[in-house]
Amino acid sequence: MDPSAFQTLNSMESIDIVVAENCQLMRTGLKYLLHQLSSPVVVREISKPEKLISYAQKDGRSLLFISDCFLTTCPENVVRTLAGNSRYAAIVLISSRGIPLDTDLNFDAEITPSDNEKTICQKMEAVVQQTSKIKHVIRSNEGISEREKEVLTLVARGLTNKEIAEKLFISSHTVITHRKNITAKLGIKTIAGLTVYAVINNLIPAEEIK
Repeated sequence: MDPSAFQTLNSMESIDIVVAENCQLMRTGLKYLLHQLSSPVVVREISKPEKLISYAQKDGRSLLFISDCFLTTCPENVVRTLAGNSRYAAIVLISSRGIPLDTDLNFDAEITPSDNEKTICQKMEAVVQQTSKIKHVIRSNEGISEREKEVLTLVARGLTNKEIAEKLFISSHTVITHRKNITAKLGIKTIAGLTVYAVINNLIPAEEIK
């Protein structure tokens, strides 16, 4: 891999993420999904509203994942601080009810009850990459062959190895080899990460992501 074209995960600084949720089980589930992302993350948990502001890093690079249930327990002054100058780079709402909240907060993304695991990971990945100052996905296709671009595009569209093989008239073994090569070149291990890379590099329109 050309070091001038791609930046490996080993050279990346961890991304600070705060998860604000009352339920321990929910926090555990969110932490699991966040650790599946292609970026190294440090996840800190909050179960008390008064810690919400103090847990934000002073450099404004923390990302906040907050549930609607937790938000309803927050005092008005805490919500005002979040809406005004929270020092969070982005705020993601974890919606358990799927209904709009009466709040002045602006959310960078929303995870809804109808989202499956793949969609949740894609939304998480997109927020991390769009708001972090650490850009580990380089806007370049250098080093990826045309065939690998085709495979990557189909992976992003959700096709299985067998379906990709049939569509490209190659064997499943060859598809697996291409996917290993793509992962090695980009340093991206998850399907969500590869999907975001494909969108960023205009290999697939964002509206085609299911």
